Amino acid sequence: MAWQIYELTNSPLQIGLLGVARALPQIALLLVGGLLADAVDRRKLMMCTQMGLFCVSTTLAWLTLAGKASPHMLYIATVFLAFFTSLEQPSRQSMIPNLVPRPLLAQALALQGTQRYVPIIAGPSIAGVVLAVWGPAACYSVDACSWLAMLAALILLRAKIPQGGGWKNISLASLHEGLQFVWSHGVIFPLMVLDFSATFFGNVRGLFPIYARDILFVGPKGLGILYAARAVGSLIAAASMALFGPVRHDGRWIFFGIGIYGISTVLFSGSQVFWFSVLMLTLTGAGDTISSILRSTINQLSTPDELRGRMSSINSIFTSSGPQLGQFESGLVAAWLGAPGSALTGGIATLFVLAIVAGIFPKLRRFRNAHFSMG
Repeated sequence: MAWQIYELTNSPLQIGLLGVARALPQIALLLVGGLLADAVDRRKLMMCTQMGLFCVSTTLAWLTLAGKASPHMLYIATVFLAFFTSLEQPSRQSMIPNLVPRPLLAQALALQGTQRYVPIIAGPSIAGVVLAVWGPAACYSVDACSWLAMLAALILLRAKIPQGGGWKNISLASLHEGLQFVWSHGVIFPLMVLDFSATFFGNVRGLFPIYARDILFVGPKGLGILYAARAVGSLIAAASMALFGPVRHDGRWIFFGIGIYGISTVLFSGSQVFWFSVLMLTLTGAGDTISSILRSTINQLSTPDELRGRMSSINSIFTSSGPQLGQFESGLVAAWLGAPGSALTGGIATLFVLAIVAGIFPKLRRFRNAHFSMG
């Protein structure tokens, strides 16, 4: 979608507006998704959302084939993608602890990351070729099929998922209970703030079409490699954590991961060499994944199951809106300072926020989760 809207408009700002079109509905609807996750059958709710996402991708493919593609069409489709994703995401996250024993949750989340990043690596690379040869409609068609695969996986799932508390739990009082739990928690809330700040300032994903076409001169195929590079780093980090198990000092590793993320973003910003750009993006993926897996494990193990959907929805507001609003921020700054200036200032801001959080929350650096730390 980013490539298609850039081809239609030649505007970095339009790429950024795609992020806004997704982030704003997500912020508004994720809390509703969290309430639903704690009230109804999470598996059935996810099945309904997969069908909705399938319809969005199919519509995008049909409109593109019909020659009716326009920026307005992409914005509307993005809003619907945000709608269904917001209802699905809390259920997806809060269902994982129901499937594995608590002591294995950290490795299970890392293994899930490993499985997720394999298609993320292969997908953009193949999509770059498909985009260059057959165009966006083919990409949207394959995407539509992927939602059917997810639907089939949910149908085949045989694990017993605890039932929610019923429709009576969908209330302002239930929402306030979830917000109060997160706000008063001494670790979960600072981690959410850190995640949002880092992904808001350090997210350069929205700049990839500009780098691929105008700076590195690698076209759609190179664009696919840029997207895949971060996933390669994420895969390596997730596989290592799944293989070697939990780390000893969770807080320190979270700060280390975000530090690698910020430094690599700064180095990527000024690169005009394709292989070096790919290497830096690989490091950003590794750093982000180290931090992400540890944060997710801490959040899930620190939250009672009856609050897990609401906690996940609040966490998703930070983790999802950060990158999406960050895409707008990077596009806006790129329109002013150019893509390299946008990436550079974003990386520096990420390191600045990291230093501030480390100073304000010194206990976070020393945090060790008793549920899964070794030694």
